[in-house]
Amino acid sequence: MKKTYSFKQKVFKKNVMSTAIIKAMVTATVMASAQVSAAGFQVNVQSASALGNANAGFAANTDNAAVIATNPAAAASFDKFAFSFGGAYVEPTVETTGDNAPLAGSYTALNQLIQDDFAVPTKSDYNVENSVNTSTIPSVYAVIPVSSKLAIGLAGYTNYGTNTEFPDNYAAGLLGGSTKLTTFNLNPSLAFKVGSKLRLGVGAQIVYGSAELERNLGDAAAGTALTTVLTAASTSPDPYTAADSYVSNPQIAGSLAGMARGETAFTLEGDDIGFGWNAGVLLDLNANHKIGVSYRSEVELTFEGDYSKRSDDGLTMNTGTGSLDLSLPAIAELGGFHRFGDVALQYGVVWTEWSSFEGLKGIASEDHSVLFEKGYNYEDNIRYSAGLSYYLGSKVILRAGYALDESAGDTTISIPDSERQWYTAGLTFNISKTLSIDLAAAYIVGEETSFEETDSNTGLTYAFTNKAEAIVGSAQMNLVF
Repeated sequence: MKKTYSFKQKVFKKNVMSTAIIKAMVTATVMASAQVSAAGFQVNVQSASALGNANAGFAANTDNAAVIATNPAAAASFDKFAFSFGGAYVEPTVETTGDNAPLAGSYTALNQLIQDDFAVPTKSDYNVENSVNTSTIPSVYAVIPVSSKLAIGLAGYTNYGTNTEFPDNYAAGLLGGSTKLTTFNLNPSLAFKVGSKLRLGVGAQIVYGSAELERNLGDAAAGTALTTVLTAASTSPDPYTAADSYVSNPQIAGSLAGMARGETAFTLEGDDIGFGWNAGVLLDLNANHKIGVSYRSEVELTFEGDYSKRSDDGLTMNTGTGSLDLSLPAIAELGGFHRFGDVALQYGVVWTEWSSFEGLKGIASEDHSVLFEKGYNYEDNIRYSAGLSYYLGSKVILRAGYALDESAGDTTISIPDSERQWYTAGLTFNISKTLSIDLAAAYIVGEETSFEETDSNTGLTYAFTNKAEAIVGSAQMNLVF
């Protein structure tokens, strides 16, 4: 059954072709962080040692080279070559529960009219046990002292990434679908020692991202068919006969039976590179007391992608390119590390300028027309963290931490943002003077959130409740020589 719907009928408020292009690119560029690890679309698992303390004091703790992921100035505190590499494994669970069935009333009205038995959608049709797949997030860092006053830092880590997947026949398929996004941030930097206690650093951000997207019709075909049948019935002197004649059409009957739900609405593949800068200050008062401040600029992205989309008549898939300009918000961080005997207290405050993320505007490559424009109700948010480290002799460090991560803005099923709490623990093994190993684990739990989301393609408003949590495991090896 090829032709299952018409994009020109009343259910579609806009041209679904152009909306789908930009919605796909928006999702590809914006989605992030296995969906539950940080607010908005951030990632906060760049270091195993930092994760053990819930990233508290990350901008100030010079235990290993991974500190340059957040504060480039820290490289000037190393007098030997330092190298760290590792990764994190994120196993998220995002449970989506449907709180309404927007087509249920129309199906009930149709069944009463023609005395048929089409299955009436229920809230449970919108339930998904887990829409986010597991992910592995690598990282690598090197600090190269050039002189007693100058050091070079080179950091490679992931800022954004996701692997979300709703079932192909998911009822809200144009909101769900599947998204695979991989990003890598290459961050070279220079650090300078000013006097005995002050370090300054500056670096460049080079962010690469690639994405693969697919969205499915879901309710779209059924919604169009329902509108066609019920409109014909309401304008006919014989509503039963008018409706029955349409339902006798196997294409319309198939759409009403949900046979078209899993059909592809569009796919997209594309990549982009964006550039920015970062800077930091570290007060390295002594081995036991350090305070760091860092700033990361916005990164401007112009995301371009090749897409395939269903034509207006539903018979063929067309191809083209589109683009949108997107600014990733600026981030400022304060971190402190204070050791008293065998115990170290750490704290961190991270501010993200989410208010700069006002909206998205998509442009067609062919004729430069505006394809999609959407505002977001995002506000600046703050992440608070506190950590404790216990030095068990000279070989072992025990770590624990807690963080509260404020939500960035409104929740959607594709970006299930909510306030999150982090509970973390970790170990550091100092195997020798040149080699150490970090292990850490985190349990992240998001606040249960109820929300509504309107599909701009169909005009249907859905209600959902999301509950998100994640388990993170991380390991890291550190060398100094």
